[in-house]
Amino acid sequence: MEPVSGKFEKALTERRGADIEIIDPGGDAPVLVPSKVRINGTEVLIPAGAKIHIGEIADDEAVTVTLTMFARRIVIAAEDDLT
Repeated sequence: MEPVSGKFEKALTERRGADIEIIDPGGDAPVLVPSKVRINGTEVLIPAGAKIHIGEIADDEAVTVTLTMFARRIVIAAEDDLT
């Protein structure tokens, strides 16, 4: 049996960040006005006028993105309880 710390370390090495696409239809506005947002290729609904905050972008660090979106379903559970 693998020790718990080994399972945790393996999970961390297998994880990767999400692909976030913020799409602006283009236009004359001087700011980005997204009409679509996709997370890992799946379009998600965002409220009209929602602000999207993008953290500082540096070559050697992860970028954080904060946005408000509509959720169809939210599950909060231990992973073993999901099966």
